[in-house]
Amino acid sequence: MPSHTPAPEGLTLSRRRLLAAIGVGGALLAVPACRSAAEESSTGGAAEKGGTLKIAQTADIAPATLFGQNNPNFTLARTVFNTLTEYDHKTLEPKPSLAESWTVAADQKSITLKLRKGVTFHSGRPFTAADVTFALENLTKETIASQLKHVALAVRRITEDDEHTITLDLAHPVSNLFDLFEILLIVDKESIGELLKGTKIIGTGPFEVADHTPGTGLDLQRYDGYWKKGAPLLDAVEVTVVSQSASMVSSLRSGGTHLLVDVAPLDAASVKSDDRFEVTVSDAHDSGFYVASNVRVKPLDDKRVRQAVAWAVDRDRILSQVLGGIGTVTSLPWATSSPAYDKTKAAHYSRDLTKAKALIRAAGADGRTVKVVYNAGLATNAKIAEIVQYDLTQIGLDAKAEPLQAADFLAKLQAGELPGLFINGHGFGQLHPATLVKGAFPFNADKNASNFDSDEYRRLADRLWKTTEESEAKEVADQLNDLLLEEQFVSDLVASSHTFTLSSKVSGLNWTMYDYLDLDATAIG
Repeated sequence: MPSHTPAPEGLTLSRRRLLAAIGVGGALLAVPACRSAAEESSTGGAAEKGGTLKIAQTADIAPATLFGQNNPNFTLARTVFNTLTEYDHKTLEPKPSLAESWTVAADQKSITLKLRKGVTFHSGRPFTAADVTFALENLTKETIASQLKHVALAVRRITEDDEHTITLDLAHPVSNLFDLFEILLIVDKESIGELLKGTKIIGTGPFEVADHTPGTGLDLQRYDGYWKKGAPLLDAVEVTVVSQSASMVSSLRSGGTHLLVDVAPLDAASVKSDDRFEVTVSDAHDSGFYVASNVRVKPLDDKRVRQAVAWAVDRDRILSQVLGGIGTVTSLPWATSSPAYDKTKAAHYSRDLTKAKALIRAAGADGRTVKVVYNAGLATNAKIAEIVQYDLTQIGLDAKAEPLQAADFLAKLQAGELPGLFINGHGFGQLHPATLVKGAFPFNADKNASNFDSDEYRRLADRLWKTTEESEAKEVADQLNDLLLEEQFVSDLVASSHTFTLSSKVSGLNWTMYDYLDLDATAIG
């Protein structure tokens, strides 16, 4: 059994080798007039300890959805909790966190993790292997929603070798195991019921929860028993819910807030020329915007109509007028960091009304009514829907915009009951491609929001998930890209990024490759 500290070359492919094998280009997302995402924030010298960082976001945390990668929880996940490993942003190799090292079996169906000693939960209870067992088993419950559940279900046996050593036996090699380790929050098993209700939130992270007022915000204070030496620098963090993006910007300008999370792109653009502020674009590039089809709704059951939609939509207009130039137009769901990214295929679809009209005529869909559904509570999606609706009228479809309230939209999305086309966003395109095609709900080969059902798609998704052999991974990724471009049950439009709009007084802001805020080294000057 070969030992690797900290990064094994077997169970997850060497990211650098796989990127080279599959032929990832060097293209980066276009982020004009913004701070480069590649320039990871650092304190740039000795940073002062103390102070309270004030954060604003448009929606409150939702502890009940903590395991489901819900965006409002990004200010909670890595501030209060830790994960087993964290990807290096430049190499995309996993680095130690609560797991200090790991050993992979020669057949790649077993991994032994050495866990960090001296870690305590905010309650004072020591962290042990039993907490990892609980976290993994918890993720497999039917009541817990997670887009990495498929990985946890592949763990067939868990052995706690001692208090700080744990062995996972797998049903088969798992190419995206470290995506799970990156996202799996180690929670306090003694208070899990209270965590899901939001009444007691206990982790091992740099901050502990001092107060949570649902709908209003969250107060965090430094956890003096944090295992990472010298961290955190801040005394406290205040997260406030401000529903209007423009109001968030006003609070930043007045000094009432230091950091805005995912402010509307055009509102962020309004401060980027002011040297008192910075707009930082996450280098995870995990925010994709798309228009998808419920393939059970006519005429969208005909892939020629879906392809016509992909040729009709003006992606460049969406990028410039809605997203403020933050991102790049694309026809595929992958970020440039993904091994499945293909620069040529990502440019497959562009606006071509002649091709789109010909496909509509060939499908006999001239004049057919198509609903364009969107979440009325998301201004960005509403603006994208307006552009999509207009573009579809230009190719002979009777496109009708249909706003739904957030709860109704999400319920119908999850049930696969949206009545036509729908506008939404997705993540999970930035790391291992198996995570997207096996877990991300718009693309899940086993069950997705489009009701797209394909034995070939499932076969390719499973092969990509179970192979750690580079040449096979490249072959499968190429085939998957061809299938996605042909079927167009999801038409990706723009690959964008989460943004952080902050006062220039803030230094040392970091984030994980899933965009969980990492405030270990953050300071206020």
